[in-house]
Amino acid sequence: MGTTKVSGIIGTSLAPPAHWAEQEHRAHVAQFYADDSFLIESLSRFIGTALGGGDAAIVIATPSHREGLARVLKSRGLDTSAALKTGRYVSLDAAETLATFLVDGWPDSRLFTDVVGSLLAHTKSKSGGADQRIAAFGEMVSLLWSQGKLNAAFRLEQLWTDLAKTHAFSLRCGYPMQGFDRQEHGDLFLKICAEHTSVIPNESYTSLEDEEHRLRNITHLQQRAQALENEIIERKRAEHELRVAQDNLEKRVIERTLELQQKNLQIQKQAETLETANRGLRELSSRLLCVQDEERRRIARELHDSTGQVLALLSMNLCALQGEAKAINAEISSALSENVEIVNQVSGELRTISYLLHPPLLDEMGLLSALRWFTDGFEERSGIHVKLELDSEFGRVSRDLETAVFRVVQESLTNIHRHAASPTATIRLRQSGDRVTLEIEDAGKGIPPEKLSEIACAGVSGVGLRGMRERIENFRGTFDITSGETGTCIRVSIPIAASAPPSDA
Repeated sequence: MGTTKVSGIIGTSLAPPAHWAEQEHRAHVAQFYADDSFLIESLSRFIGTALGGGDAAIVIATPSHREGLARVLKSRGLDTSAALKTGRYVSLDAAETLATFLVDGWPDSRLFTDVVGSLLAHTKSKSGGADQRIAAFGEMVSLLWSQGKLNAAFRLEQLWTDLAKTHAFSLRCGYPMQGFDRQEHGDLFLKICAEHTSVIPNESYTSLEDEEHRLRNITHLQQRAQALENEIIERKRAEHELRVAQDNLEKRVIERTLELQQKNLQIQKQAETLETANRGLRELSSRLLCVQDEERRRIARELHDSTGQVLALLSMNLCALQGEAKAINAEISSALSENVEIVNQVSGELRTISYLLHPPLLDEMGLLSALRWFTDGFEERSGIHVKLELDSEFGRVSRDLETAVFRVVQESLTNIHRHAASPTATIRLRQSGDRVTLEIEDAGKGIPPEKLSEIACAGVSGVGLRGMRERIENFRGTFDITSGETGTCIRVSIPIAASAPPSDA
């Protein structure tokens, strides 16, 4: 049953030739199989018939297939040992033979002709001359295909075809069908089939009993092929729609990203503007505090030097008049005495106000002396006992820093007197390394948690607390408040090297 090629796959007969006697003298057949036992059975008929008829045979296969072929031939009474000794039968390892003509994984045509062409010529000469036929089976192409070297496998098929132009042999190439299980194998599969004079389908086709069953099988394969083609079309359409959706999504992501970047730039600019405004406000607040301190110092000095002297002079004049009035009128003398006491009282209160505005001790004797004087007066006025824990090694620091610490103590004790309902207060001042630390603690009712949270998170506080915080932050210091049922504690830490902002408002 001879064959002619149709699309390189199926010939005019429904089953390709299976026996050596029916094989063309220069045939190049592709043998597809799904099970090794089917391949060994088909190969035993092909090789066994050739050897049994006195012709030569060459098998270039994997070790398992060579061993399986030898067992089947021996079980059928064909001893290959004599043919091997005479050179009429050659059995070679496919991987070792393939390696002899590969250069960088690619079949070299010159090396292939030298190796395989010499093998064919030598076998023909050992088998009895030019009239002897050679049946050849090879799996080297299948090895390349299984390694993923698809183009190299097709090139080797072309080299076999070219070699058939100068050497007479009938070649059968073994291909496991599971090696063509991907869609992208389709075009190259057709090219490989077209490179052969005929193909042998796997056992699911060749084992069918008659032409009717084979036609039904072909019809079924055509139906499956059509269904698969439709599925491929549907999948491609779905993939296209998915790519379009992905492209649209990526476009939306890019647009949204650009939009967010622009928003971020706007927010960044607004934040920079806000920071600039806050910096300006802090500088303004710092200048205002400096101006306020300078104004307090000036008013205190004027009250002490000017108004205080006037009151002192008035007191002296009233005392002189009082002495003269005793000799004239006792009632006038008594009235003058009351006026002297009033003037002296006003003078004392004026002096206290002057010292509270800016104690002269702060500039003359330093922070520690000013705190002792102030707390003594605070205890007399408020009835709150103040405990001082002052560092004896505390030295002089800058005038601005001493003023800031004094104002924090002054404002804190005022708040304790007004709001804390505490019988005591403790002031701790120390100089540790390059920092001044201050703690002011009371034993009062404390600040409500919600109010304390507002002060900590949002900076919401009264004028006094806000002023204290701003003073400390102007020196790059820290200002913390903790409060509970046992009282409130203010902690301040200021670097000594920090200098106050310029006060030239």
